[in-house]
Amino acid sequence: MTDFGGVQYEKIGETDVYLGENMASILPTMIPEEAKAGHVAVVYFDDLEGIALKLMTELKKSKINFYECKINSNLTSDKTYKDVMQIPEYSRYLIGVGTGKTAALCSYVATLYNIDFALFVTAPSSDRLLMGNEKLKDAKTAKLVVADIDVLETCPKPLLAAGWGIALAEKLRIFEKCVATKTDNKNLIQCKNGESIIETFDNELKKFSIELSPNVDELFWYIVSLSERKRKEKFTGGVDTFCEILALSDKSRHRGEYMFVAAYVLWGYYINFLKRDADDVLLPPDKIKSMKLLEKKCGLSFNLLLKRIDFLTVNGYFRIKYIVDEYRLDLLGCLDKINYSVGQRRWRRLYDDAGFWLKENFSSKELLSIMALAGEMSKGLLGYAKATGALEDYI
Repeated sequence: MTDFGGVQYEKIGETDVYLGENMASILPTMIPEEAKAGHVAVVYFDDLEGIALKLMTELKKSKINFYECKINSNLTSDKTYKDVMQIPEYSRYLIGVGTGKTAALCSYVATLYNIDFALFVTAPSSDRLLMGNEKLKDAKTAKLVVADIDVLETCPKPLLAAGWGIALAEKLRIFEKCVATKTDNKNLIQCKNGESIIETFDNELKKFSIELSPNVDELFWYIVSLSERKRKEKFTGGVDTFCEILALSDKSRHRGEYMFVAAYVLWGYYINFLKRDADDVLLPPDKIKSMKLLEKKCGLSFNLLLKRIDFLTVNGYFRIKYIVDEYRLDLLGCLDKINYSVGQRRWRRLYDDAGFWLKENFSSKELLSIMALAGEMSKGLLGYAKATGALEDYI
């Protein structure tokens, strides 16, 4: 990381990332000269109007013509995309003011118009800043990401908790990736470079995880780097699937908040699941029942679920079973190093109500039921647990 007179800079993937003070006044100077010849479109949701207005004031001072695209934050996804496509085709550059959702919209328009875009990040709350747009193949990502430290530090606490939720959940995702690597690898003893599963987990944990701290700038850099890493790896584990189902069933909180809830519940479940060794006596899972509940609770199409479900072949099932039986103590050792018992308490205290919303939104029974349904759509250890029938009592 480089420091230019108080402004921190790092090249992450193909994106130039800057963090400093008064960045709204600096961003106009970073817009390419050829883009200034036309119009610059500024995209933001109405709940961020105050921050967007400051940026547009600076664009006016720099005599840059711009088109304002303010989006109602209460619109459905389809209507949001319809609104953003009102941006005129003569626009030569986009600036998105927001986080992951805004980045996805800008990626969509930029790809269709074949122009570049910048992102003025308003909170360290999303790991999708550099993910492009899943609606389009080879979607563009931001060429420039800019964040103002004062804006980040004063963002709403649920957004800060969402960012830290993603960061803390990454520890369990690393565990799931290690299990997946072992499952996919022909060598059942070593993971990669001759390392054992514990050695691989330890190295990945040191390299790609952080501890909760008051440093918002540390979280920002971590979130942006994680976004680039996730874009490249395209790994979907139990945490991701559980988070997806939680978001579909509730929709009142931020994705990062669901991410940590999913990780914490799964961490506890994986420990209990690995401690017992009696899967052969369980009844097989009722897949049709699970699919019907997913359709009812989450609005997922039954026909589409038929295409997504049942990843495990017979060979795949017994391969994971062998690995779980052989490395049960190793896997429990990895989970012990994550230790969310302390982390969840510190995470909840990021909120003014110490996370009381968790009791209002979900009961323990509901969380376990959603976890079990997520197992029907997940690969890896959670998918295996569902395939053994171990999750049927929770549905």
